Parts: sequence; structure tokens; C-alpha cells
Amino acid sequence: MRYAAVLLAMTATTCLATSLAPFYVECSVVDRVSALAKVGLQESSVALEILERIVEGRMAGSSPDLEVRVGLEAGQLHKPEFKDDTVRSHALREIGSLDLPEALTYLQNLKKHDIEPDSSGRVWSAAQIALRQAQANRIQDEPAKIRFLEDVTSERSAAAWWAVQELCNRGSYRSLGFIREHIRRAYSSPVDFDHAMGFCEARMAVISRDPERAKALGSFLSVSSGVTDLELIGWTISELHKIGSAGADAEVERYAHEIDNLPDGSALKTALWVSRAQIRNLLPRGPR
Repeated sequence: MRYAAVLLAMTATTCLATSLAPFYVECSVVDRVSALAKVGLQESSVALEILERIVEGRMAGSSPDLEVRVGLEAGQLHKPEFKDDTVRSHALREIGSLDLPEALTYLQNLKKHDIEPDSSGRVWSAAQIALRQAQANRIQDEPAKIRFLEDVTSERSAAAWWAVQELCNRGSYRSLGFIREHIRRAYSSPVDFDHAMGFCEARMAVISRDPERAKALGSFLSVSSGVTDLELIGWTISELHKIGSAGADAEVERYAHEIDNLPDGSALKTALWVSRAQIRNLLPRGPR
């Protein structure tokens, strides 16, 4: 199995893609709830409770007023779509991103039987990743965080693959030995191994362009470079979107305009249409 497919299967949590993915709307609602939990207001505890109920498939048993307290319609989260593995996995990753002691405690105490049914195994994989994500987020010292991620790569869980991707995304060249060892275990095919390692090192090269992450990522996105590696371009666009700053969004919008300004029917514009579609879905209020 190629690298991109393995990454999708093992993380099993993303709701954004080059086209609107299934349950995109539901995941967006989960994001709204998570945003309230991050603010640290009175709604935080309610928002966290809602996320936990979504993870465990218990929203149907809650009072409809619970949604109203976080600005949603009464009973909005009682719909069956919010019990799908994709949405539950996304809620777990959102809990993992919260800098709240209560969120970490919840993930530490979560047991596999708490999230049944989980026929695909995706929800439990997401739980393993979310726990390590929450633990990593509480480590302020970057070298210590890198050491933590390196240790996680030796685990026999979905979190190990997540840690490998985190190290690649952080541009941690010192961790290449750990990354190489894990990828070698994951792939028996030399072609797949080379592809996975190449993609990792390509990401590191992008990150090393500038100490400021948004500038490093933005500097890679340029039609003048002639780069048409959709996997690397897609990763760069997604990473800028995760930053969520005006400057990061501006880099993505600039790249979208560059693609739009290419001659119609040109080989480069045709090659980049998937990247343009990705931008359109990530920034629906941005350039159309």
C-alpha cells in the first residue's frame, strides 16, 4: 500500500480533502464546539462534555438544551450522522488538541469498550493518537517534545505512525533514524519505503526554508517553480490552513491567484487543478 493510503487508513480522522469529504459538515460542527472549549470560558466544560458524548455515541441520550448552550440548534447533534466513525474520530482528535487538564484526563481514562461499536477500528486508533497528541502539547520544550515523539515511534499503536508524521512535519532531521526504522517496518516494498522516506524528507526541506513556519511553507507555493508534486503541494496547503493566521491564509490565496492567472489549457494549470480545488474547499470565503 502506498504511503498516502496508509496515512489515511491509520489516522482515519481527517475531514478535509481535495473535495468535500463525507461528513465534512458534521466535522465542521465539531470544530465549532471544539473552538468554544479552547476559549476557556464557562462553555468550555459543556463543549468538552459534548465532544466526549460524540466520541462515545451518547449524544442521543443527552438533553437537547446541551447544544443550545454552545450556540447550536436543540437536538442538532442527535442526528445519526454524528455517530459515524469519521465524526467520532474527528471529535477525539479535537479533544487531543485541547490544552485542558480535563481533556488529557479523559483520554488517559478512555477504554476501548467505551467507544463501542467501532467495527472499523478507526475510533480506537484516533483515541491512541489523541492521547499522545494531548501529552505532546503539554511539553513546552521543543527538544523534549522531539524526544517524546521519537519514543512514541516505537509503540505498537496508531500513535507510532502519527509520531513519525509529526517528526517529518516539524523538520526534525535529527530524528531521521527513528523515522527510517519505523517506515522500514511498515513497508516491505523498497519502492514504497523510498516513496515514504522521500515525502518525509521533502517536507523537512520545505520547513527548513525559513525559521517562521508560515513563511517557509508559503515560499514553496509558487507556480514559477513549476512544481507539480500534488502530494507535497497538498500537504503544504493543509499545513498553512492549520496555522489559521491571516498571513498563512494570504499565502494560500496568493497561490490560488497564481494558478488562476495561468493560461487556460496550459499543462501547468491542468496539473494544478486538484490543488486549486483543495484551496477552494479549505477557504470557501477566499478566492473562488
